[in-house]
Amino acid sequence: MILEQCASVVQGAFLSRIQTSPSLEAVKLPVYTLKEMNEWLSPDPTSSEYQQDIHVAKDRLGSLPLTKEGLVLISLTGQRAVALQQEHVGKLIPSNFAIIEPSGELHPDYLEWFINEHPDCRKQLKIATQGSSVTALSIQMLRTLDIILPPMVVQMKIGSIHRLLHRKNRLLQERMVWEQQYIKQLLMGYLKEGESR
Repeated sequence: MILEQCASVVQGAFLSRIQTSPSLEAVKLPVYTLKEMNEWLSPDPTSSEYQQDIHVAKDRLGSLPLTKEGLVLISLTGQRAVALQQEHVGKLIPSNFAIIEPSGELHPDYLEWFINEHPDCRKQLKIATQGSSVTALSIQMLRTLDIILPPMVVQMKIGSIHRLLHRKNRLLQERMVWEQQYIKQLLMGYLKEGESR
């Protein structure tokens, strides 16, 4: 089955076309960034929370692509996907992302796993970007991406295991950072003790 048979696939907004200067008729919107996606996929607990915002006209708000739970974003240049969760909601999706809105027969967490991990999908994405000077996926290519669509119960199992493994990896990475910080503090303490003798 091809992706467009079980999901809509569109491109995010071109920021230069919608950005306006700050005014009473403009609203400040946070932008979903590639950095945010990368931190979600392979978190760095020490990274700083920098938020990119742009101003857009109030009357354009209804037509802008905003993040919501259940959408899947694919970086057109990084070829990685993320199923959006509650903490991502309400951010403007820029044009360097494809927005996939799965139908009832496709689970977002399964789709994230399939795009990021399944060898057949990785091969399709690699072939799609070979030979071009800019290694970016096209929206049309994504629409015709061959996907394996098992029954929903299987998709939910795969998606759930993928999500739990992702959470475990985040926690392990966080623990490693905290351990390193603790050891640094401990060593600095030993150094200060040695200097005071």
